[in-house]
This record gives sequence, structure tokens and C-alpha cells, in this order.
Amino acid sequence: MNETVYDLMIVGTGPAGLSAALYGQRWGLSTVVAGDTPGGSTYMIENLVNYPGFLGGISGTEFGVKAFQHAQQEGALFTYSRLDRLEILDSRFTGIDLNGQVIHAGSALVATGQVPKRLSVPNAQVKGVHFCAICDGPLYRGKDAVLAVIGSDNAAGQHAMALSRIAKRVYLIYRSPALKMDAVHRKRIESQPNIQILSQREVRSFEGLDLIEGLVIADDKGNETRLAVNGVFLAIGWRPNTEMLKLPVETTVEGYLKTDETLMTSLPGLFAAGDVRDTDLRQVLTACADGARAAKHAAGYLEKMKSTRK
Repeated sequence: MNETVYDLMIVGTGPAGLSAALYGQRWGLSTVVAGDTPGGSTYMIENLVNYPGFLGGISGTEFGVKAFQHAQQEGALFTYSRLDRLEILDSRFTGIDLNGQVIHAGSALVATGQVPKRLSVPNAQVKGVHFCAICDGPLYRGKDAVLAVIGSDNAAGQHAMALSRIAKRVYLIYRSPALKMDAVHRKRIESQPNIQILSQREVRSFEGLDLIEGLVIADDKGNETRLAVNGVFLAIGWRPNTEMLKLPVETTVEGYLKTDETLMTSLPGLFAAGDVRDTDLRQVLTACADGARAAKHAAGYLEKMKSTRK
């Protein structure tokens, strides 16, 4: 790939990146996509129930694979490797992946999504701390396990519900006075007999030498309690996945990429789509829409640059 200069380089193979790859090809752009997981983090979704057209839902894994196949069918080229860095060399966007492969393009789209936040407490690196109930929950099947989910949003609710079918007991622990998930998730959580809700609790530390054995939590008055658990699943929020971006670009305080109405960042020719950008709604559906729009505007940008050079 060293000699070819593509029209559009897409970083990320989640819903936004795959939609952009599909639409980029349909807009006549030579499109290359860096990433190694079809669907990105959609594999963490047990059942995607709010995407129009899939009555009864579709597993996140299946959705991601189908979206990947669709973009591939349209002719998008996939590197099957994550990008290590994205920069500008010789007035071109240049990506270098983890295998040292170099990719050049006239425009670039960052669609790298978010990564889960870790809890900053003593013994945080102990084994048995997870981020995906669908991926790691089955490790506890048939073991009469007691598990803890830390968080209060929809992701925490999904973790707790999935784990309730595996574990003997699930603690749902969060600092706020009330759950922050939507009404559908809240109703399911509150009606599940083996989920115990512990609100206004702060996790002070993890316990265990090599493998987690318990949590120390404190209530709103500072009184500490130890809970014996076999595993912990974190759902305490996300941060933008932008470590590979070695370019001067405007971001929010949290690090999300700022974009204009065309989804272009402050750097001409660099676009952002999906959860990595500053947006008011982060859903699979909105990420797909972002990807389609970004590809359209990338095509417009390239046409404008072509006209300027004449």
C-alpha cells in the first residue's frame, strides 16, 4: 500500500467507519479502512433492539459482521490492522499501522469510537475485572458466582441483566442517588430478583492478591463495607479513542473531536464520525448516519481541492 494514494482513509471499523466505507465507495472514492474488529465495540451489545428494521433485535456481533461484509462488497479495502499513528507527511494524510504498513490518502476520517474508563482505586489491576459481560460473563457460568457491576447507565443495566442469567447474585453499585439508565432498563433491573441495587456507594478498593476476592465500598456517610465477589464488570463511562491521532485538532475538555456542520474537524480534510466526536447522542444509528454524511462531505472536500489545483 506504500505507493497508492487513496481518496479517503478511514480509521475504525465500528458502525461509523463501516458506513463511511460503504458510502465512500458509492460516492466514487477509493477508500481504505484501518481496523481489526468488524463492527468495533458492537460485539459488546447482546441484542441491538433500537436499530430500525430489525424486529426483535439483532446481536451486536452479527450486525457488525453484516456491516463489514456490506462495505467490503462495495469495494472498500480493509487492512485488518489497527492504526498506530495518523499524521500528515508531504501534504498527505499518512497512517502507519501496527505492522508498519504505510497508508496515504487525500482525506481522512477518524471513527475510532470510545474505550471504557478504568476505576482508579487500590489494586485496580487485579485479575477478574472486566468491561464486557457478553464476552467474559460466560467464564462464571455454573460456578454460583457473585458478581458486581459498577455503573448506573444503560451499559451497566445491560451488563447486570446479562450476568443475572449466569450468576447467583449480581450487585449493581453506583454513586448517584438514582439510576441513570432509561425506563426500560430500569424496570428490568428492578424486577430481577437476583440483582441487588446498592445506590450512593463508592468503591474504595479491590481486594485480592492475584484474582479479585472482594470490594470495599462506602456509603454516602463514609461507612465502609466489604463485599465478597468473584468478578467485577465496569461501566463507569467512556473516553475518546484518539491516541493514534498525531495531528493538531480542536477537542472538548474530555478529548472528543470538535466538528463543523460537515463533520470536518478544525484540520482541513480530517473528518470525525460516531462516538469519537463531540455529539449529543451516541448510538449505533447515529454513528451510521455520521459515517454516511462524513463520506459525502469528504467527497465534496476532495472535489473542491481538485478544482482549486486546476
